[in-house]
Amino acid sequence: MLYLEISVYINQFEVDEELLENALKKFLILPPIFLTDLQTLIVVLKLLNFALTKKVLIDKFNWVAEILMKSESMHHNMADDFKNDDNSKQLCNQFFIELYEVYWLCLKNYSHFSTLNLTKLLFDRLESTKHEIVLLKVNMKCLTLLTENTKHIDKDIVKMYLSQFISLKTIMTNNSNDKSLQRSYLTVLNHILHHTILVPNISEIWCMYDWETWTWSMIHSTDSLVRALVFQFSAGLAVIDIPVSHNLIHLALNYFSESNCLENCVVAEQATLFCSNLFCSPKFKSLCHQCIIKLDFDAFVQIINLCSYYDYTKSGGCLKKYLTPMSIEKPNIMEMCGRICSILTIFIPVSNFNFENLLNSLSVVYERININLDHCTTMVWKSLFKLTTIVIQSTNYKTFVITNNFITALLTSITSKNNDLCIEALNVVSLITSQLSKKFAHRVCNILIRTLLLEWHDKLKRKILLIALSNIFLEHPSTYETARQDNILSFIISKLKSMHLQVTKQSNQKSKVLQIEYLEVVRFCCNLFYGCHDAREDASTELPDLIHKCWPIVVANPKSDILICTLQMLVSLTSSCPSACSAMTMTSSTLGVDAKTKCTSFSLFHEVISLSTNFHLNDDILSITLQLISNCCQAQECRVTITKGKLLSSILLALNLKDKKRPIKIEQQYLKFLLVLTSYNDGQIHLLKVDYALDTLVDLLKSNYINDSLAILRNLCFNGQNRIVILSSDVFLNGIKTLLETGNLTNQNYKDISLAIWAIACNNQKARLQLRHWGIDKYFEKSTNLSICNDETQNIINCTYKILKN
Repeated sequence: MLYLEISVYINQFEVDEELLENALKKFLILPPIFLTDLQTLIVVLKLLNFALTKKVLIDKFNWVAEILMKSESMHHNMADDFKNDDNSKQLCNQFFIELYEVYWLCLKNYSHFSTLNLTKLLFDRLESTKHEIVLLKVNMKCLTLLTENTKHIDKDIVKMYLSQFISLKTIMTNNSNDKSLQRSYLTVLNHILHHTILVPNISEIWCMYDWETWTWSMIHSTDSLVRALVFQFSAGLAVIDIPVSHNLIHLALNYFSESNCLENCVVAEQATLFCSNLFCSPKFKSLCHQCIIKLDFDAFVQIINLCSYYDYTKSGGCLKKYLTPMSIEKPNIMEMCGRICSILTIFIPVSNFNFENLLNSLSVVYERININLDHCTTMVWKSLFKLTTIVIQSTNYKTFVITNNFITALLTSITSKNNDLCIEALNVVSLITSQLSKKFAHRVCNILIRTLLLEWHDKLKRKILLIALSNIFLEHPSTYETARQDNILSFIISKLKSMHLQVTKQSNQKSKVLQIEYLEVVRFCCNLFYGCHDAREDASTELPDLIHKCWPIVVANPKSDILICTLQMLVSLTSSCPSACSAMTMTSSTLGVDAKTKCTSFSLFHEVISLSTNFHLNDDILSITLQLISNCCQAQECRVTITKGKLLSSILLALNLKDKKRPIKIEQQYLKFLLVLTSYNDGQIHLLKVDYALDTLVDLLKSNYINDSLAILRNLCFNGQNRIVILSSDVFLNGIKTLLETGNLTNQNYKDISLAIWAIACNNQKARLQLRHWGIDKYFEKSTNLSICNDETQNIINCTYKILKN
């Protein structure tokens, strides 16, 4: 012993390993026969205990672990031979205390010594050691290290030994002053529970015992680590739906108000874990609402502020410092901040808290937190992002401070390998796009696009990435230049092509999956085209032709979202984009045939017109179809297609006041379409060629549609080719005269009538004579000083009167 003790003080200490091993090994291999042999073995174990404690010699004793693994059964069977009297029993207990101390040191220093067999052996010994506190403590120390490894805990062990282990609860309660024993016991319990938490039906084993009473008794320990371990254990019970004391829940929530003391952070950290696990369960929803009234949310905010002042590498006061393997590589107090955010995420939607203070606190955390992603950082960021999302959604908060650090954290999270973290960060991005500066918007857009290109096959990520990008393009159209450099539109169109090819070959189930993907892409395109004119121009070459090829699938189920979303996307595509409108007439439905360079006899635009004449369609679909046709009137090719078909006849027939078949919403859309069409010369000429067009429009002057009808008539009058037809229509002239007689007109009505009469009479003496014959000039004479008309309209009325008078 003295020889080994000297080694501590000598740097280059040499020892004959073979000699040492041969001298001591035989005592561990051969079973003791007499008490003197047992006494000698105890001394040898003390020597080994001393030697293994000295780090300088640790490499010299590898053989100890090997011998002990081979001698496990022999050593534990010795107990039957040495318990004949009190002296032998005492020596036997002393032997096991020393043996287990050596076990513990081997477990600490030699990884191969840790085995499932040893775990079972020590569990078996619990019953015989529970009345020997010192022996029980060192046994529990060994089990603490053994159960750190999930390989040494299986469902069979839980079934076999849990009841026996739980029988020690009373001993734990009675030995309340022995903190180390309580800590070891609770740590082993935590390891068993947390390593088996995902085992099917594991709750059936745990629910056999009364944990409510016992955890409540243990939580009053004066040792903060014991209290923290009780909360950690209860957090595990909550996950597998084992009843916990309601008093324990209230106590956990109360810990937040005490957490300004660093020594209590170890308890508060696990109290937050317990609460966040608990309130995520629907079972405790009503309790959550009860707790809202009693909670001081400012205390939560103070803790978040407190946490933000601790550097990410500090571990003072954190439970994880003491617990493995539940620990993380760099334990830190920020994890408690993350857990508090998780709890607030649950509480905030049903509370009336002042969110401004909370967001200010989160801003501080965002500025101070380390963005190097480890296990803890990931958890904290997920909680922070989720809480920020909840707060912004709950309050429509518009003044959240966006800084460079915050954007860096978001983008680091989006590109991380942790899918949950990425998704939470994307949810935040989707909500704050309107508040991004131009610089930040381009930076975020760049990362979103690159992530989308890499992660397209991840369904959930793809969906949220497309939403986030949609919002970016809606709020910051200039970011499309960034997207253009990455060929985002070509990429999206290639995906649509691929979907179309697959859906024609796949089963119905696979087809539904592809339709979901198609919907996500179409909605994205709809938002992209809405704000970005360049995107419309870029897409007009290929997209209409591709949609035409997909059309049979699109219209297969008119009640599905696919049809209406496709139409909405086409409306965005054709808005203020004549090239896209022209492209609608140059498509082919034949696979493998590219878009044409001139109009085809049956294009996508023909399909849309056919759709608009289907009066069995849902009103929303019909309305948006008419809006699309109105957009397409920008292109002459589309106007020619319209006037050659029966669409105008169908619309005017539907507008007949004597035959009310269509809802008001659709009639309004019909009139808006006619108004757009008659803004062009060919539309003005062709509409008037439709049977009873003039009569129908004049008839509508008596309805609630007076404004739109009058505007369309005004447009028809603008075309000189229509003058003869209009002047020969008693219906039209009488309709205008009747309106002027009533005098119950708006400023816009007077303006439209004046412009219509001016267009007919200008440079045409015969027209002026005929209008005066009808007495139209007299009504304009009376209208030259109307208070209802603004200066512009009054000037138009005066000019019209002068023309009629000449």
